[in-house]
Amino acid sequence: MLLILSANAIAAQGFDIRLGLGSFSLNRDYGYERPAVGWYYSIGLTHDWTPEWTMGTVFNRSFNAYFRESVAETPIIIGDLPIRSEIISDHFSFILSRKFPLPLGLKGRIGLGLGLAVDENRFYQPILFDEERGAYRGFNLVDQYAVGLIFPGQISLHKSLGNRLRLGLQAGIMMDQQFRMRESYWGPELGYRF
Repeated sequence: MLLILSANAIAAQGFDIRLGLGSFSLNRDYGYERPAVGWYYSIGLTHDWTPEWTMGTVFNRSFNAYFRESVAETPIIIGDLPIRSEIISDHFSFILSRKFPLPLGLKGRIGLGLGLAVDENRFYQPILFDEERGAYRGFNLVDQYAVGLIFPGQISLHKSLGNRLRLGLQAGIMMDQQFRMRESYWGPELGYRF
């Protein structure tokens, strides 16, 4: 809402607001066991710095499930330990992009940036080990939080629908501090130019 209100206040300065929704994937090698494809939504506000370059901010929230098969055989007195876990990630980024024209009236944009990721990891953990029975008495739902730097890369392709509205596709990746790929995403994007 703050992005929309601030864009209305400075409407004459070439601002675009972009909304995205689509598929989000965790990198299997990043430490999550058997991750399922999730989904995301994003909102971005960009400013035309020059006719070829834009800069702006993007907020992206993703929802993913993964399955901790390594703990599936944990002995629990009251049933089985649930192995389904989930990651909810918030990404706040500043991105500098280059625009380029394409045939058929299409326009493209490719950008790199710097940002912050806040991950909420929710999983079940066994508790209260019973030495006589050789099993845990139950399990707890654990919420773990992690914060780290990210380096996002984005590419988008869009077509103008009139003077203000744009419809297109966006895709991107997010790298961590060691430049390992954390996540990737793609999906449709709707833009509005103020």
